[in-house]
Amino acid sequence: GKNPGADADTSNDGSSTGQNASGGTTGKNQGTGQDASGDAAGKQDGAGTSVQGSDEQGVQHIPLTVAEYSLSATKPDSYATMAQCDYFTLELDAETAKQYPALQRALVQEAKDEAAHAQKSIAELSAEYQELTADWSEYEGYMSESVKPHVMRADSRIVSVLCSFEDYHGGAHGYYYSYGLNYDVASGRELKLSDVVSKKDKFIGLVRDKFEEKYANDSYMLTNAGEYLATLGDEEYASTPWIMDSESITLFFAPYVLGTYADGAQEVSIYFDEAPELFAAKYLDTCADYVIPLLPARSYEANAGDGKRVAIDVDFDYNDQYGSYTREYVIGNTRIRPEGYSYSSDSYIVVAGGKHYLYTFSSAENDYSMLEVVDVDTKSLDESRTENAGLGGVDYTWDEGDSYDTSCLRGPAFTDPSDVALSRRLEVLGTTNGYRSCHVGADGYPAANDEFYTILTSFAIRAKKDLKLDVVDASGKKTGTKTVPAGTYLFDMRTDGETFVDLQTIDASALGINDESEWKYFQIANRSTDHINLTKPIYRVHIDHSDGWPYHVNGVEEDSLFEGIMYAG
Repeated sequence: GKNPGADADTSNDGSSTGQNASGGTTGKNQGTGQDASGDAAGKQDGAGTSVQGSDEQGVQHIPLTVAEYSLSATKPDSYATMAQCDYFTLELDAETAKQYPALQRALVQEAKDEAAHAQKSIAELSAEYQELTADWSEYEGYMSESVKPHVMRADSRIVSVLCSFEDYHGGAHGYYYSYGLNYDVASGRELKLSDVVSKKDKFIGLVRDKFEEKYANDSYMLTNAGEYLATLGDEEYASTPWIMDSESITLFFAPYVLGTYADGAQEVSIYFDEAPELFAAKYLDTCADYVIPLLPARSYEANAGDGKRVAIDVDFDYNDQYGSYTREYVIGNTRIRPEGYSYSSDSYIVVAGGKHYLYTFSSAENDYSMLEVVDVDTKSLDESRTENAGLGGVDYTWDEGDSYDTSCLRGPAFTDPSDVALSRRLEVLGTTNGYRSCHVGADGYPAANDEFYTILTSFAIRAKKDLKLDVVDASGKKTGTKTVPAGTYLFDMRTDGETFVDLQTIDASALGINDESEWKYFQIANRSTDHINLTKPIYRVHIDHSDGWPYHVNGVEEDSLFEGIMYAG
């Protein structure tokens, strides 16, 4: 839960790379060979820091991969969880790491610090659990510490991440708070509030007014945030938790800071257009199109023109009967309630082509993901265009250790409307998920950048007999045919989602093989794209769902060609 600095000196460098079938990147670590002696130099930023990898062509989006780790310790005599520690790291692809070497070094060092902190925490949490249960054997809870990331902005000026911290060490309740992790991209420095906001007194006055307006009904119980900031020394003021998106800066005040625990946490946002003279010009310059996560910890108001702002929110009602939620979109005085329900939802403000949209990704039964697009400017939702699309990790790994298990879900941050990896549930040679790069089209809905979905599969299939299959190249062009011998293991690597699937072979040594029952399966240890290799033969099979079950492959029932095909439900 700490907010560590990024100033530590290190020459270790690494980056997230690894080409996949759709031309994207995966979370494989690979060194770039860049060190301090290879930094570009010569320019100076406003703070007198040497600028590396500066964006001479204007502000640009930075592709950022978020790796979310979970360390879980179980009781020695059972599988019951006794401690869990969640944390995250940020990764750059090889090209971006070379362009911004100082930021790369800072993120690599931060990742090392966070891993070390998590390993220490899981040991301490496990010890606390064992101490507690020694006297309370019927205790059913577990100890936890969690930091969840929300990337608010990632461009060539600043990377800003809202970190949501929660912990529980037994007792009546846990504790929670929000803080920001903010990097100047050119220098790699972790930024403080005083680095991005000038004219402290005027800024505090604006915070005071905004706080009084927002918390008017609770003002008799809460200390005004502006009054609180005015009591702080320069160092304490500069360390106030904050994040910056493409429209504003937001300050966060944890429980107990301005009121009691029951009063909860508070936040105040100051938009750039309210007082541009208060902000360092470097960070006012943003990309024309951008994304802002819509979060409970940070309220949002869209600029409606003429100096007016419209509050945007998503409300949820819990249904006890079905254990799910219904959604209601609130745009000013307009309320839109779609018919669908979900178990969880994540919403984002998407600004593209000068328009505001609200993207909501919801999960339903069997991990089915739905995307609803609300046009904020017209305050409308076309439910007939709700589509199967989701955000999520493109790489999942699991390691079993002596003291604790470690899982990691990696995926690209949703920050750039021109390049977002959207996943889709697929029914092609089994139930699986695939993703491809998309952009926000002129009508506000996603449009594909890639021809293929890269498939994320956890299972291979096995040829029942010798198969004569078409061979295609990396672009999908047919180059010939080849016989795949009976007993060969293959995995789904990519598809158009409708008419064909491309396969590659995988060695039996990479699989967990279950041949003992009627339901055979061949499990791939980790869900990732690491085993895709576009230089190896790619086999294309044609699928046909038009006649219903059983599905057909190359004109015959798929079960007559392959075994180990896994469908959900």
